[in-house]
Amino acid sequence: MVATPRSAAELTRLTPAEKRVSEYLVAGHSNEEAARELGMNPGTYSGHLGNIGRKFHVTARPARAHAVLASGQVEPPPAPEAAPHLTDDERRLLRAVAEHSTTHDIARAAYVAQADVRLLIKNLVDKTGADNDTHLIGLAHAWGLLGTAQQAVGSRLPHAGAVAR
Repeated sequence: MVATPRSAAELTRLTPAEKRVSEYLVAGHSNEEAARELGMNPGTYSGHLGNIGRKFHVTARPARAHAVLASGQVEPPPAPEAAPHLTDDERRLLRAVAEHSTTHDIARAAYVAQADVRLLIKNLVDKTGADNDTHLIGLAHAWGLLGTAQQAVGSRLPHAGAVAR
């Protein structure tokens, strides 16, 4: 049997359940809160989050939120009409949080000390009025601060000619 190559879009297409889970993810809800709202077991909700992470090759909640939003499969959460003014350093940190899953990688991408990452993210969350770092990414998408789908997730997607196993 010959394997048929699948496109990146096919490999990252969310199931209806994953889309529902993603809507709660991008709004910054906890697993327990979202599972309760969706009427599902928290383990089932976490399983869907794991599937989403594997599809987009990301592990951190903010990076998962960025991936599903950048893919255009989920709408951003409601946000205040005007985005707060962010400095260049804050924008770089925002992008680093969206695109990386480890504190080390966020620090490198944002050009900050690893020891300062958590505090700087907390300050950015507070400044934007987000509930947490994942909600921050949702709001940033609503404000148009994180670019297009191809710019955002293209480097993490499997090669278009990759064969699904």
